[in-house]
Amino acid sequence: MVMTKRSRGAIARTSPGISRFFNPHMEGIRYGVLDELVGYAIRRAQLVVFDHFQAALNDYHITPQRFSALVIIAENPGLTQTRLAEILGIARSGAMTIIRALEEMGYVEQETNDDDRRSVRIWISRKGSAALHKLIEKVREHDREIAASLSPAEQRTLKALLAKIGATQD
Repeated sequence: MVMTKRSRGAIARTSPGISRFFNPHMEGIRYGVLDELVGYAIRRAQLVVFDHFQAALNDYHITPQRFSALVIIAENPGLTQTRLAEILGIARSGAMTIIRALEEMGYVEQETNDDDRRSVRIWISRKGSAALHKLIEKVREHDREIAASLSPAEQRTLKALLAKIGATQD
């Protein structure tokens, strides 16, 4: 395992095929109650996964949110910005920022909703559709790499457990 310090634009190598800035558990550091917390464990894993995603898709200027939005838009033509924000669990202004970035890349097109002039509907463009096919393969490769230490059964269990936590409501 080779570990380098985080620096601007640099990627720390921690194991073959996985790049990350965040070390989820530093040797010699006592984490106390944090090691007992499910939420903290999820957050540590999320940081590692995010950094790996960024490294894997850096050349495409695609973030996890942009990728998620592009998939949702492709699967739901004519979706409104407001609905996209609800689906992604973000503010409408955040969805507008993502859509603007995807539009600048030529991946999506917008048009004013005839039923409500304040509302905008979004479609994936031809360029976006072609790019999405490549992006899906890169994301699948990324997903295989981050889950490589888990058996298929463990992967199914993890996804089921995370879905269970995600479905928890007050």
